[in-house]
Amino acid sequence: FHTVGYRPTPVDGFPIVGRAEGAGGLYVAVTHSGITLAPVLGLFAAREILDGERDTLLAPYGLGRFLQIL
Repeated sequence: FHTVGYRPTPVDGFPIVGRAEGAGGLYVAVTHSGITLAPVLGLFAAREILDGERDTLLAPYGLGRFLQIL
């Protein structure tokens, strides 16, 4: 097995997409599948940032899910 570089991923392997509560206007979009998911994540992020409408498909992928681990 050979690798060329390190690709950081969330500890559970799933994307993190959404606002970072308590961090001003910070919006996070982190995923291992950036090339394939970038178009749809960009659309979802723009909609949430500009219109305040969070797509229901993003429900399980918020940053807050890691607060339950602590």
